[in-house]
Amino acid sequence: MNPILDAASTWFFESANHALNGSLEVNLVEGIKGAERQYVEVGEDRLGPYFPVTVEPNSRCVLVVFPACRAFFIYDESLDQPDPELEKREGRVLFEAVSSSFRTFAESRTTVAELDESPTLEFVLCCEDRIIHVLSSSTPTVHLLNRAPDLQVERTQTWSAS
Repeated sequence: MNPILDAASTWFFESANHALNGSLEVNLVEGIKGAERQYVEVGEDRLGPYFPVTVEPNSRCVLVVFPACRAFFIYDESLDQPDPELEKREGRVLFEAVSSSFRTFAESRTTVAELDESPTLEFVLCCEDRIIHVLSSSTPTVHLLNRAPDLQVERTQTWSAS
C-alpha cells in the first residue's frame, strides 16, 4: 500500500499521538537487515543462522498520519493471533482491511458504523513490536522525516530468515 514502508526490512514502533482533532500520528523507525547471519540462542536451542535486524544510524524515520481516526487499537505484536474475520487488501506493513474482529467489536460497542458523512475504512499497521488497527474516514499518509533515529532506545531483538 505504501512503497516507503514496503521497501524496508521492518519498522519499529516509536510513539503514537492521538490529537483532539481526531488525528492519529504514529512514528516509526526502520529496521535494517544485517549483512552477516548469526545463530540465535533460545534457552538450550540454537536456531538459525538468521540475519539480525537493527536500528542503525542511517535508518529512516517516518510519520504515519491517520487524519480522521474514529477508533484505534494498539497491542504488542507478541500477543497477536490469527483473526478469522481479517480480510485484507494489498500491502505488507500498512494495508486496508475489508473486515476484522476489531471492526466487528468497534461496531458492536459504538456508533462508528452509523456515521453517514463518509464510509468507515479500516487500516492495519504492522510494526516489529506493535500492531495498530485504525478505523478512519480517510486514507492515511506516510511522511519521510528528516531526522536520525534515537539509537539510545532499547528495541526488540529481531531476526530475518531471508
